[in-house]
Amino acid sequence: MRQPASTPVGISDLYTLTGQPISLSQELGRGGEGSIYAIAEHPQWVAKLYHANKLTPDGLAKLHLSLRYPPQNPAIAAPVDLLLNSRGEVLGFMMPRVPQGYPLHDLYTPRSRRQKLPFFTYTHLHRVARNLSVAVSALHHRGYVIGDVNESNMLVNPSALVFLIDTDSFQIRDRRSGVVYRCGVGKPEFTPPELQGKRFDRCDRTPAQDAFGVAVLIFQLLMEGTHPFDGVYLKSGEPPLIQDRILAGYYPYGQRSVPVRPKPFAPPLTTLHPQLQSLFLRCFETGHQRPEYRPTADDWAVALTQAEKSLISCQRNPRHRYGSHLASCPWCDRTEKLGGRDPFPGPNTIVPPVPKRRSRPKPKPRRRVEPTIYQAPPRRFARPKKPFRRNSRPWQVIIGGTLSLILGYGGYQHWQIEQGRQMQVQEIAQLYGSGQYERCLQAVRQVPLSVRERVQSLGDRCHLGKARQLVSSGQFSSALAQLRRLDDPALAQDTIAHLHQQIASGLLDEAQQSYNQGKPETALAVLNRVPQGTLSPTQRQELARQWQQGWQENQRRFEAAQTALGNDDPEAAIAQTQELTTDHWQQQGQQLRDRAYGQLVNQALTQENLSQAEQWLEKIQDARQQGRLTSRLGTLRDRLEYKANRESLQQAWDALYDGDFQEAQTHLNQLSGNVSRLNSFGDERPERLRQALSNYRQLQTWLMSDEWQRANTWTRQQLQRFANRRVSCEEVQLLDQLWTEQSSGEQGLRQQLEYKQEQDILGQLDLSLEQQLQLRQMYPQRLLIGQTGADLDYRLANCLGLN
Repeated sequence: MRQPASTPVGISDLYTLTGQPISLSQELGRGGEGSIYAIAEHPQWVAKLYHANKLTPDGLAKLHLSLRYPPQNPAIAAPVDLLLNSRGEVLGFMMPRVPQGYPLHDLYTPRSRRQKLPFFTYTHLHRVARNLSVAVSALHHRGYVIGDVNESNMLVNPSALVFLIDTDSFQIRDRRSGVVYRCGVGKPEFTPPELQGKRFDRCDRTPAQDAFGVAVLIFQLLMEGTHPFDGVYLKSGEPPLIQDRILAGYYPYGQRSVPVRPKPFAPPLTTLHPQLQSLFLRCFETGHQRPEYRPTADDWAVALTQAEKSLISCQRNPRHRYGSHLASCPWCDRTEKLGGRDPFPGPNTIVPPVPKRRSRPKPKPRRRVEPTIYQAPPRRFARPKKPFRRNSRPWQVIIGGTLSLILGYGGYQHWQIEQGRQMQVQEIAQLYGSGQYERCLQAVRQVPLSVRERVQSLGDRCHLGKARQLVSSGQFSSALAQLRRLDDPALAQDTIAHLHQQIASGLLDEAQQSYNQGKPETALAVLNRVPQGTLSPTQRQELARQWQQGWQENQRRFEAAQTALGNDDPEAAIAQTQELTTDHWQQQGQQLRDRAYGQLVNQALTQENLSQAEQWLEKIQDARQQGRLTSRLGTLRDRLEYKANRESLQQAWDALYDGDFQEAQTHLNQLSGNVSRLNSFGDERPERLRQALSNYRQLQTWLMSDEWQRANTWTRQQLQRFANRRVSCEEVQLLDQLWTEQSSGEQGLRQQLEYKQEQDILGQLDLSLEQQLQLRQMYPQRLLIGQTGADLDYRLANCLGLN
């Protein structure tokens, strides 16, 4: 049995993000991506360190994102901190340690339950399923999706608590950028039909797809390990695999007719609570093609809580718990069906976990044994006549034969070991020839020291091949580390020199990129890793000096821009930021430029210079600041529009009163935007103006065509409105102007009033017949409306300036 390893080779200094040193102790487990270690300083945490090249850039971004948006649930063993080496490279992460946890599949069958958790009953299985649902629900509510739902990434402790592990493979979406970091793996037997046969690294998973896998796990927990799509295939030919049955929807417990029936020794579905039966039907049949119909983790948690409450104890075996909807104990029936093997045995039959051993085989029927197999020929040994002697020759034969056998076996064993070594060398040569350099190097490390010299040259060539691969993928530091592991640096000197040049060029680009991104310390560290001989010390110093000077100059310009901005001099601030170099400083300068352009926009708004404000606004890149200033621009635009409409409306009324109908119409057409705001002007609102303009144009037409009676009738109506104070004095003056112009000064309101003044009858009600006849010859005629008509005379006289 392999003993747990101590601190991994090559890792001595580990730190958290805050710089706290971390010491690893025992190796607790090993998987395809990395290894799990105990932490000496923090026994409640464990460390996961990735194998070489297993932590991808997307995986690193996912770790940072999970620290920013943690699941915040003790049942989820999520990363709590990152682990870095002395160069600042992320090697793994820390997560909570799960105490005494067993894989979920250990609870499926009576044998594994008896060995791991012997006291568990059907009640405990319900509670485990409910706790599993609660943990998945908490994960979904935090924006995570498990993706790879299976029985191996869930642990159960003796308290029936469920812990989700391998959380670094979960799918998570960045709430700021919207980028989805996917889960690229999955087990077919837990994968919903819509994802069967697809590449998981190209699919964005959903909680509804997790719900399918969760339902499979709950079904197996409560149905003695039976898969919901497993069963007896009723058609001829080879039975389809589980994933093919999932794809076809062959759920044997549903309402549809499918060519599969439940296995004879599987528990009946009626063992489950009716509410659970309904949820399984929704998931595996109704939700087969419509994922949105599948029960959520919250639905399962509620139903499982209700199902657990309804469990009752069997009178024959108190460890048998079953639903109150059943007439008898299904576990007693199942024990009898299984020939006495109880799924939940009583206390007297429960034994502590013991090492696995083969059960005693059943006695087999005796078979006939041929005597020649076990009995020697009778002639040779049947009747010995001579007594046994110590110095007899058979003992010499036996001893000599034994020695020969020992020596011969030793020679054979030596030959066998040599053959194994030759096979190892051949395997390494094949791996090198096929370009599998990583496996080649692993094989070289596993050979004994006595064979190491034979494969040294092959190992060096594998290091060279691996270095070429790393250079091609842009991993220049790792490629340089491969070259430093060569046992014979004189091997393929031309190839090594060429790789050194490529690595130097790549590291210089990487250092320049780090400097441009605002990481001068990282840039200098990468610069120092450039291989000797490819860059002279003078060149290194000159490049470092240029970076330092450039950084200081950018910092000076940035501070000058900040000062100008604080002094309300945005133009100077913009000029300073435009001189900044490198991506980092340009990004910092853009933030200052946005603030400077914002000041210019505010100045233009204060001056009500709308066009200038819009020009400055277009230069702002910050969407939040742009949205805030756009709102202010909209307010100014509405105010200026309202002001312009008021001026146009007033000009239109003035033109109307002057009798210039064309000019009034021109100003009226200049109204734009939200004209309804001008309705607050009352009698001077736009709609009133349009009506008045139409009416006076019509009056002008009647007068020009000598339709005096029609003109007189409409004018009398206007005078009635004037008497009721519904027409302004300006309109009465317009009436008089139109009548006077079209009648050559012979008719109009003014002429009538002047005649009344001459006759001294202004405002009088009793007129002589001659005076009445004379007034009737004038247009428009006087209104015969009693005292109102008399008062109208004085109002008209005041309006026309005759008093």
